Amino acid sequence: MVKRMVLSGLLALMMVLSSGIAEMQWKQDTPAQRMLKNYIETVNAYLVDHGVTPVNSLFEIYNGFAVLGITEEADAETPEGVEITLTMFFDCLDMLELRVSDISRFPVIADAMIQAMYGEKEVPEKLTEITAARAEQADKEPAKSYVEPVDDMNGTMPRIYFAYYPNQYKDGVSWIQMTVVFPLAGEWDGDAVLLGETEVKNLNPDGDASEDFEGYYSTDDYQHYEFFTTPTPEPDSAAAEYDFR
Repeated sequence: MVKRMVLSGLLALMMVLSSGIAEMQWKQDTPAQRMLKNYIETVNAYLVDHGVTPVNSLFEIYNGFAVLGITEEADAETPEGVEITLTMFFDCLDMLELRVSDISRFPVIADAMIQAMYGEKEVPEKLTEITAARAEQADKEPAKSYVEPVDDMNGTMPRIYFAYYPNQYKDGVSWIQMTVVFPLAGEWDGDAVLLGETEVKNLNPDGDASEDFEGYYSTDDYQHYEFFTTPTPEPDSAAAEYDFR
């Protein structure tokens, strides 16, 4: 058993080295960039453990933006079917968009992104099932798209959304997508995630898995504002006396 575990570890290490992860030119000028590096390394550990080629190409990285991918040859110049785009604030990650053109590859890569967000904490069972379910949905009806509208405002918990775009660019290639909106720095305790229009609880105070509820009930502690582009004149202003009809 020990010999098998050692051999497994050596094979995993060989995969990492052959995928060229060490060649990725990380920038670590901001806390968010350092967080991104640690996040992707955690993603890669999961992928290698599941026998999948890890993220091995870093196409662009700036203070607030990075583009990565999984490519046949490490340190490639352009994406090859797995595209990962992240935006960042100065001190934390903002939003991640994973796009995969091969539906069969999607579940394990998406699972890795979710698992890395939780770190060593237990991932709710529904989150371990939803990625495969979304891929199966696209596989069963390859000509039928679906899109979950994304609320990109950061709050006290992560949000996860899925989409599928058949033949999106009229080139015969379909894309399945996962968007993760990260919580604000220090706001999330790993207890719950907003999944589409359903809240996924990890554990309730009694220690039992809680039931999902139907519908969307925001539990974020932020104010919602609506902005109108048409100015509204004050009642006592000269503009209010004018008939705009």
